[in-house]
Amino acid sequence: RIYPQQQLRRLQRIRRLLDQGMRPGKVVTLSDSELDILESELYQQDAVDAAIEDIITVLQTTDASKLEAMLTGIYRQQGMQAFITATVSPLLHTIGKRWATGRLQIFEEHLLSQVLNRVLNREISVLQQDAGKPRVLLATLPGEEHTLGLLMVSALLSSRQVAVVNLGAEVPLSQVVAAVERFQVDVVGVTFSGAYQYENIRSDLIELRQSIAEKIDIWTGGEGVRRLRKLPPGVTKIMSLDKLPL
Repeated sequence: RIYPQQQLRRLQRIRRLLDQGMRPGKVVTLSDSELDILESELYQQDAVDAAIEDIITVLQTTDASKLEAMLTGIYRQQGMQAFITATVSPLLHTIGKRWATGRLQIFEEHLLSQVLNRVLNREISVLQQDAGKPRVLLATLPGEEHTLGLLMVSALLSSRQVAVVNLGAEVPLSQVVAAVERFQVDVVGVTFSGAYQYENIRSDLIELRQSIAEKIDIWTGGEGVRRLRKLPPGVTKIMSLDKLPL
């Protein structure tokens, strides 16, 4: 089925509100104007660092080359750890809120993602030249196409000289298991965004846990797992990048 853009945006707005813990019965029946009011209450106008505002200003000029040069320059000044925690993470948080309240276009969000992918992958490849054990395998499962979370984890681990194998998006679970055996990894990390089918997350994690050796740790994170309370044994929920176990 093909959805009109206006209807698609409404569904995406409802999904984001549900991810914040709102009850479906309260949200689904609201009109667009009522959704506007609810979002304005939920997404309060936080003070945004001037450096983040500058990045967003450049983003909205749609000059990808200038945006890439700007982000690269900030990375050179901050180093990877601070770049991820002090720039990329708050930037994505602000972008998400502004998209949800209609102050930013979907194509602008996508443009930022593409530029960040280029910058981070380039710098990660340099850092990985000096990386060693332990090895961490990162992937998302079929149905999860959002990979920036994986990339940020890969960047932080690379800055700590941890070897990372990032398989990217929508990898069949059987192939994740095969890669675990091929690369002899110590940790498997999978992320689930708010767009992933929430009711499938726990069963996916259980199947993954049962498919690989007990000695291999499993990390999981992303908005999709925020509400999960009880995880399978041997699965660690990581909701903050500054609390990576390694």
